[in-house]
Amino acid sequence: MTYKIDDLVYIMKKLQENDIDSVIIGGTAIELELRKKTFSGDLDLFPTNHFALIEEDLFRSVADKEGWEYGHTGLGTPKVVAKGPKSEVEVEFYDNIMDFYVPDEILNEAKSIEIGGVKIKKISPEDYVVLKSRSEDPIAINIISGIKELADQGKITLNVRKIRERLELFPETDVPLMRKRLKEAGIEV
Repeated sequence: MTYKIDDLVYIMKKLQENDIDSVIIGGTAIELELRKKTFSGDLDLFPTNHFALIEEDLFRSVADKEGWEYGHTGLGTPKVVAKGPKSEVEVEFYDNIMDFYVPDEILNEAKSIEIGGVKIKKISPEDYVVLKSRSEDPIAINIISGIKELADQGKITLNVRKIRERLELFPETDVPLMRKRLKEAGIEV
């Protein structure tokens, strides 16, 4: 599934109009960093003023109001198929539940960009690779390698010191595996 920047801006604006503030935590953050106008996959959001799992009725009511299909992610959090001006976008909302964890520092320090008059918050490339290093996604290492390659080509910036500092935000028991995955992807921390 691909979607355009107009779809992203429209959906983020609709969410904000419905009192849902969020941070982009998925691959769209990298695509925005690359200044792309077309995005692939879904839109992964972490709400910052509501709990997606606990306040599911709010997310369902927004979907109903906007005419969006409603469902659930594999973690049981809300998921919608939102209709943008050009394409449909699968939007997945996440909370810190079970093994899924995004530290508050990452969310609070998310960079805000303005596109078409809409403020959009997204995590940094460093935060994305750190989160991906904790993921059980079988292609996570390949994704991190691809981001490292983009950095090597000068298309994005990856600050290894920031990656190292971010690792300290995670449970001590998780860090060795995260470091190992990062190393396998070519990032020594």
